[in-house]
Amino acid sequence: MKLYRSEYYILSLLGIITIIGLLSNYHSYQNGNQTSGAAIFGDLVTFNKAFVSYIGVRLLSKYFNSNKVLNSITKYIELIFYILSFIIVLDFIFKFFPQPPRYGVYSFQLFFKHPSRFGFAFTFIFLALLPKYYKDRKSILVFVLLLGMLSLRVKYIGFGFLTVVFMFYGKRLFKIPKAYFLWIVVSLALIMLWLFWDTFQMYFTFKSINTAWSRAIVLYYSFIIGNDFFPLGSGFGTYSSYYSGVYYSWVYDSYKISKVYGISRIYPNFIADQYWPMVLGQFGYFGLLCMVGIIYQYFKLFLTNIKFYVKSEKYYYFLSIILGLLLLLVDSTSDAIFSQQRGVVMFIYFALVVNTVDERHEK
Repeated sequence: MKLYRSEYYILSLLGIITIIGLLSNYHSYQNGNQTSGAAIFGDLVTFNKAFVSYIGVRLLSKYFNSNKVLNSITKYIELIFYILSFIIVLDFIFKFFPQPPRYGVYSFQLFFKHPSRFGFAFTFIFLALLPKYYKDRKSILVFVLLLGMLSLRVKYIGFGFLTVVFMFYGKRLFKIPKAYFLWIVVSLALIMLWLFWDTFQMYFTFKSINTAWSRAIVLYYSFIIGNDFFPLGSGFGTYSSYYSGVYYSWVYDSYKISKVYGISRIYPNFIADQYWPMVLGQFGYFGLLCMVGIIYQYFKLFLTNIKFYVKSEKYYYFLSIILGLLLLLVDSTSDAIFSQQRGVVMFIYFALVVNTVDERHEK
């Protein structure tokens, strides 16, 4: 099937990033810094998998009915929501699962590995139920958001407030020209940053490398690496990516940050704790601009369709994927979500919704 122009741009930009990454690996090798082939290959696959999944679902759309798939997803997600809600009640009473304290109260995570995973699960449930419940069951949607906020993660609390704005004022906002709309989104993000400034400072600023959070160190040194390797980066599998920790990268030793808690050889668990420092460090400023371009093209595609379907039932599906993309952006500030399985799930959902526009492949 024929892709949208924006999707061709996305493929082109993704190809440019991949080429920049491989050229960066070669340049680093020429300078005596060798990266494991397994790290390069693993990181290349991990970086591209969400976007490739999206394109794959789009190209194969003629072999299945996307509307039926979306209806099935909603059906099962609704069942999962009621089951999880029941488990939350039991956990509140009997405390079966860990409830790590935060801000003086206990957060929930159930059987998920981290409260952030709990928050993401309920946020995805909200997005999947939005098209079905938007008209006459808004209270349930708000309830789902509130359950997600039990994770007590700032990003999900902020996303919850952002979502409420779009739920009740979305149709007015989407009548605004795309450029102005994006400026409004940026303005809302800045307001969220101002409201949670203390938390931002705690994670993303530091006075001494010996007392700093790994997240702040990774962000700070991504700019230094971007400057040092300009116009390239350090290459796939070298910085702030999962495989740069598994096959411990020479970059951390080279910049003398290999003893920072969470980035060390002994405990590298927080190396891939963000997304954008990885993009800047591994692919340089040009790679970063290409990635911003990819996100812009997705917004452009989704906004074009939501404006066209503003008086249709499909409006609610496109509202859900616009909010989903905003969720990924919010989450990417403290997680490499675009490179994770959760990112793959989200982009498959995006593709299924976009598939419903092209009636030529719907029966």
